[in-house]
Amino acid sequence: MKQRVGLARALAADTDVILMDEAFSALDPLIRADMQDQLLDLQKNLSKTIVFITHDLDEALKIGSEISILKDGQVVQTGMPADILANPADDYVKRFVKGRQVHA
Repeated sequence: MKQRVGLARALAADTDVILMDEAFSALDPLIRADMQDQLLDLQKNLSKTIVFITHDLDEALKIGSEISILKDGQVVQTGMPADILANPADDYVKRFVKGRQVHA
């Protein structure tokens, strides 16, 4: 419930960019999936730019239209999820994305 309230507050501020740092990390899997879907619907309807920070690659692949992979605080690759999976920039990214798929 707190995450829904937080999401509503962020949207009510009517800013051009919304920053979400590990917003769904403490949620159980069912609620987390529901919140991800709600976020995608809201983003589609409101056309807001959302910077979503997560350590969960599957979550990033599901909700990100563009993602960045960091190593030791440095960006090693940025791009569309399908492009990163198909063309990892280096061995680190290749190992990081191994076996992953873009979610529909």
